[in-house]
Amino acid sequence: MKLSVTARRFAVYVALCTVALAQPLLQLYSQNVAIFAAANYEGAIVVWFALVVLVVPPLFLIAFDALAQAVVPRFHNQVHYALVFVGLWAVVSVIARSVSFGPWILDAAFTAAIAAGLLTAFLRFSVIQSWIALLSPLALVVAMVFGVSAKSVIAPPEAEVLNIKSSSTPDTAGPGTLKEQVSVLWIVLDEAPLFPLLTTQGEVNAERFPGFAELAATSTWYRNVIATSQTTTDAVPAMLTGKFPRSGVGPVLANHPKNLFTLMNGHLSMDAHEVVTALCPKKVCSKVSVTGGEHIANPTGDVSNTTSTSIAQEDIVTTKPRTPFSSFLKDAFVVVGHKILPEGLREKLPAIDEGWGGFGNADNVEDVEESVDTTIPTGPTTTLPLTEEVQERANNTTVTEWEDGGPQTQIPVVEGIISRAARADRPTLHFAHALIPHRPWVLAPDMRAGVQLPLDKRPIELIDGRRDRLQVHLSQYAATDSVISQMLSTMKKSANWNRTMIIVTADHGITFQEGQSHRKEVNVNSPGTLEDLYRVPLFIKYPDQTGPVVSDCTASPIDLLATVSAATGIDAGWETDGADLRTACPRRTSRTVIWPDGSHAMSTTFAAVMKRVEYYNAWINANGNVDDIYRGGLSGSLVGTQVPVTAATESGLRWSLKEESTYQTAGTGRFAPVVTRSRGTLSATRTFSLQEEALLVLDGVVFGVVSELAGLKKGTSTEFTSIPMSRLHTPGKHTVELWVANWADPAAPVLQRVVK
Repeated sequence: MKLSVTARRFAVYVALCTVALAQPLLQLYSQNVAIFAAANYEGAIVVWFALVVLVVPPLFLIAFDALAQAVVPRFHNQVHYALVFVGLWAVVSVIARSVSFGPWILDAAFTAAIAAGLLTAFLRFSVIQSWIALLSPLALVVAMVFGVSAKSVIAPPEAEVLNIKSSSTPDTAGPGTLKEQVSVLWIVLDEAPLFPLLTTQGEVNAERFPGFAELAATSTWYRNVIATSQTTTDAVPAMLTGKFPRSGVGPVLANHPKNLFTLMNGHLSMDAHEVVTALCPKKVCSKVSVTGGEHIANPTGDVSNTTSTSIAQEDIVTTKPRTPFSSFLKDAFVVVGHKILPEGLREKLPAIDEGWGGFGNADNVEDVEESVDTTIPTGPTTTLPLTEEVQERANNTTVTEWEDGGPQTQIPVVEGIISRAARADRPTLHFAHALIPHRPWVLAPDMRAGVQLPLDKRPIELIDGRRDRLQVHLSQYAATDSVISQMLSTMKKSANWNRTMIIVTADHGITFQEGQSHRKEVNVNSPGTLEDLYRVPLFIKYPDQTGPVVSDCTASPIDLLATVSAATGIDAGWETDGADLRTACPRRTSRTVIWPDGSHAMSTTFAAVMKRVEYYNAWINANGNVDDIYRGGLSGSLVGTQVPVTAATESGLRWSLKEESTYQTAGTGRFAPVVTRSRGTLSATRTFSLQEEALLVLDGVVFGVVSELAGLKKGTSTEFTSIPMSRLHTPGKHTVELWVANWADPAAPVLQRVVK
């Protein structure tokens, strides 16, 4: 093959691959730098990724072309034409991705037909070949545009130690704590709305959420808070900068240089953990300050075996992982699939709604050593002996780990900062954004974990499906509550309790209202869903606070930076949009919320939250305990009760259970296996009334309700989902049966065992 022919063909491949693959992919990634932040990618590896996307596909095609020339020279032109056809097909698919005729095979045939026509023109007119080849420099343009757009992660700014402005406010943060002694323990939950925590009387439900109730009893509860965005990448930076967010601004340091971490750098020891954002300079937050020991965490306990320099083993933590490059590329393939494949096939791919990466559900992480150059203050902050400070690599998680391991990956991160907050012997910022109780919902209230099942694709208009999702959300929220309980018990034993400012909040909520998107799309014509999405909990335990306070100030997450700055006395003089909540009560007539393509001014009060509590109370008893989470549907009152020893049989129904083996593998202890969602199929040989529901029965005890049976017609089949009372699933062998409950007489339901 002559060099000129090879060069021409390579130019054609470069042009086609750039238009079909590199340009849409790199444009998406440069506009969503949270993907790089979540993978802990910055600097040269971002450039390397762009080069791989731009260069590898055309190199692969020209190599295949050359191989055909060497192996089957008679057909090497045909191979070239076939490769051009594939490239043209990909280009057409990207351009026409929004066109659909229904079945994906028709969409594929439509784009293939256009590509075939273009190939015919390509073969017939040499000028078209030249035009396409002349488009190859577009790859350089795409590379330059990507470099400019992704500059914030390619060349992030360096960390600085700021000069602190003298404060005119008192030097004490509380009755007995100087501001210079204050530590901050700040936990940001994710997809954690306020309404699930509340009873119909507007109080935190102590039966279902004892940890949050105890937190409310020891802190200031700001119950009239409205979040800034339903997108994590906008909402978390708003908290950390004290500024109302602008949608589409990447959650990285270059775009938000004035933030909590750069403010505290050099003035507090650092123990910071981000999973989706990257606002903390890597040289500051790649390691944590491990100080103190058991003599501080439990000063009244037996410390005979500890020394003033003792450090608990759990405080020795490892580096924040970087998503493996192979996994990152696997994610890129998923994104390419969403760009190229017909709509019917795109639905089978992992969702990329969050734009964080981890789409391929990859595993494994690689550790990256980082040099650290930070200035850490010295000096005692308690009357206990000051220990030697140890710098250890930060134990953080990536979205890839979360996608692979679920919420189990997040719990240890939060527990780690709680442990270090209890042991610290100097002022420290302990910050963790944790993806809990965020989906996937797999945790039971006792912290055992179910398997991650396929996405529930039942119509969003189906109330039963939405109630099922609310149930598993509440279950995982109850597991999250146990972490809050642990935090309080750990900190209250610590000598640091009085001097630590504790903040527990969430970036945004989620809605379960039928017919509405959980949170990807925002419908201002459905005001109730706005309350679900933007009403979040906010509890602040100030230094030396001794009793509960309930505040109805029109607070916002943007107030948190100013509040922390005032409590610690660390003020760089920045102008923020927020106020110090301890000394001021903001009176905002409205608060603006944003989403990627819109905004809305909310002027409602806490009363609007109570309407949402009442709305969902019709599905799940808001005043009930943890067990009542599973008592939904017409037959909910039967869950947890024994079925009759003898009963008539029901022969008009056939059923099967999916994941049957999981019912025999329950474990004990944290993250041990347990069934948290039951699935199966129902086939009716008679018509069932709306007053009939099915019951999953485990060893003679009603385990869960199957509402899909109600109204099932003769000769039809349906899949079902049931959210069982997981605490009944104990280790050992089990028998699972299906029963039918007929509620024609509400006072005396008739129960019948289904013949399998």
